[in-house]
Amino acid sequence: MIQDKPPGNGGFFLTNVEAYLVSKYEASKGKDSTMSFGPIMRFRVGDLFIELAPLSKEAMAEFVNPGMQQFKVRQYTGSHTAPVLEDELSYFDKVRADRTSLVWGIWLIEDGKRTLIGISSLVDIKIDHTHQATSGSLIFRKEYWGKGIASAAHKARTWYAFQHMGLHRIMSAVIQGNVGSLKALTRSGYTKVYTERNEKYIDGQLRHLDHLECLNPNEPFWAQWWHGDRPTKANLAARALTCETLEWAEQNVELP
Repeated sequence: MIQDKPPGNGGFFLTNVEAYLVSKYEASKGKDSTMSFGPIMRFRVGDLFIELAPLSKEAMAEFVNPGMQQFKVRQYTGSHTAPVLEDELSYFDKVRADRTSLVWGIWLIEDGKRTLIGISSLVDIKIDHTHQATSGSLIFRKEYWGKGIASAAHKARTWYAFQHMGLHRIMSAVIQGNVGSLKALTRSGYTKVYTERNEKYIDGQLRHLDHLECLNPNEPFWAQWWHGDRPTKANLAARALTCETLEWAEQNVELP
């Protein structure tokens, strides 16, 4: 709901749900440690059964077996270093104590066996006058590239962020040349906001970095975000895609 004179909370009325989220976030600041792993979500991609679920310390070795030590996997992360097990264990401890992130492992479930193949996350979660986060995702097992897993994981994460967390916006960024990641994001309704030139040097050339956003298409979040401004045609087209994403998730994603 929009009003002519901005209230003290920065221009928006808080719904009961939003007020609850703010109170929970404020209460969490005083705690020593808060688990930041996202809840289990399950869905199918063709014949593959995929589960987004918390990481386990025992599975962190999969990131470097060989995983993140491969050049092709790290090529578009902007990093030239190859992590070792100690790095991944430190990352696990950091994530576990982070109060502003939700992180999921991407697990393949096959014949009763769970295999970690990647990671998906919402980081820098901000609950303020608007609710926002930055998304990230990586599949480190190359044999599962191009199968639609990343796109489905983006859709499930987007649905959770908008339907269950009440976020207004999710931000992301893709280094130009990373065609697969860009396609997976745009299928969920992400659109380009701006480009940073010459952000990384990859494979013998300077690469630009595209910054993208995905907006919550539901009310009151959509109206709150624009509050009088007119969305562009690209924004409206992205909204339709995001609505399709949420509809797909409602039909296909299980929250056990």
